[in-house]
Amino acid sequence: MKLKFKILLTLIFLFIFAAASLDVFICREIPCVFYAENNNEKIRLKNAVAFIPIVVKPCKKLGVSAVSFEDSYDASLTVFNIPVKKVKVNIEQREQIVPGGDPFGIRIFTEGVMVIDSACVETEAGDFNPAQKSGIKKGDVIAEIDGKKIDSNEALARLVQESNGKTLDCTVIRGNLKFNTNLIPVKAVNEGVFRIGIWVRDSSAGIGTLTFYGNNGDFAGLGHGIRDSDTEEIIPLSHGDIMRASIRSVVKGTRGVTGELRGGFLGAKPMGTITANTEFGVYGKISEPSTSGQTIPIAFKQEVEAGDAKIISTVEGNEPTHYDIKIENINFNRSDLTKNISILVTDEALLSKTGGIVQGMSGSPIIQKGRLVGAITHVFVNDPKRGYAIFAETMLKNLLDLPEK
Repeated sequence: MKLKFKILLTLIFLFIFAAASLDVFICREIPCVFYAENNNEKIRLKNAVAFIPIVVKPCKKLGVSAVSFEDSYDASLTVFNIPVKKVKVNIEQREQIVPGGDPFGIRIFTEGVMVIDSACVETEAGDFNPAQKSGIKKGDVIAEIDGKKIDSNEALARLVQESNGKTLDCTVIRGNLKFNTNLIPVKAVNEGVFRIGIWVRDSSAGIGTLTFYGNNGDFAGLGHGIRDSDTEEIIPLSHGDIMRASIRSVVKGTRGVTGELRGGFLGAKPMGTITANTEFGVYGKISEPSTSGQTIPIAFKQEVEAGDAKIISTVEGNEPTHYDIKIENINFNRSDLTKNISILVTDEALLSKTGGIVQGMSGSPIIQKGRLVGAITHVFVNDPKRGYAIFAETMLKNLLDLPEK
C-alpha cells in the first residue's frame, strides 16, 4: 500500500513539474502578439511544442466573441483547450511582394567614421594614445569635431592636422549613447604630423541577396545587418547604394570553414539606394522595380511549418534558381530574431556547388506553400548544410516601421 502511495505521489509530482515547465516554456517562448487577416480567427501553433495542441482563440464574453476592435482582438493561448496566457492578435492585410534571390552589390557609407582599432603614437615624450585617454574605444563612431560633421577618413585627418595640437571637442556615438569628449592630437616622431592614435573606416562594400520588393520599389535584403568586420558592430548608415551583381565563383563551405560567393558589380549605375541598415536587414528603394515579377503573399509566422520548402538563390551568374531545403525547427520567441527558423539544405545540385549555405546567400528567400516565409541569415560553421533564417513577417514589419526618408 505504501509503495502504491509513493508511486502515486511521484506521478503527481512529475505531472505538476511537467505542467509547470510547459507553462514556463510557453510564457517565455511563445510571443504575446500575433498577426492575422480576419477577426475571430483561431491560430494553431503546429511547431511550438511537439505533439501538444497549442491554439490561440478569441476571448469570449457572455457567449460573444470579444472582437469589437477593427484592428485587433484579445485572445487566449490554450493548451489542450485550457487557457494558459493572454495574447493580442492584430488584424493585418496580407502583403503581396515579389520574391528576390538576385545577387546585389552593396556600398554603404557611415554616419561619421567608425573606430576599428587603436595604437600608441610615438612622440618625443614617449608612447601616447590620445584617443584612449579621451575615452574613445574600438567600435565608437566619431560624428563631429568642433561642431563640424565628419563624413570621411580624409575629413577627420584634415581637422586633426589643422588643430596643430590644440584640444578638439569630439562628439562620439557608442550604440544608443552620444557624448562629447576632449581629444588632444600629438605630433609623431620622425613624421612631423599630428596623430590621435586610431584607425577608422568610413565605408563598406560587399555582395548579398535580395529578399523581396514591393510594387512601390521598397526592398528588403540580407535578413541581418551589415557589421564592421573588425568591430562586429552594425555600421551606422549615412547613405548607400545597391548595384546589379554577378556571381563569378564559389568557395565551397566545409566543416569548420565558411564558404563564400565571389562576384562583382555590373556597371557603374546604382539600381537603388539603401536607406536603413538594421539588425534585421538592409532596406531601401529600387529605382526601376520590375513590373513583370510574380507576386506572392507573405506568411504570418504561425503559418510557417516544419517540412519541405525551397530557397531562391544565385550561386552562378545573375539568374536566381530554386533549391530544395527542409525547415527543421521553428522558435517563435528566440531573443535573436534573425535565427527563428532552422533549415537544412537537401538539394544535391546546391550541395555539390556550394556545400550548403555560404556567405553571400544571406537574404535568399524561403518559399513554402506558395508564400514567402523567411530568408536565410546564418550558416552553422561546423555543418554548412544547416543554418538559420528570419521570419519574413519580421523583415516586413521592420520595413513598415522605418521612418520615411
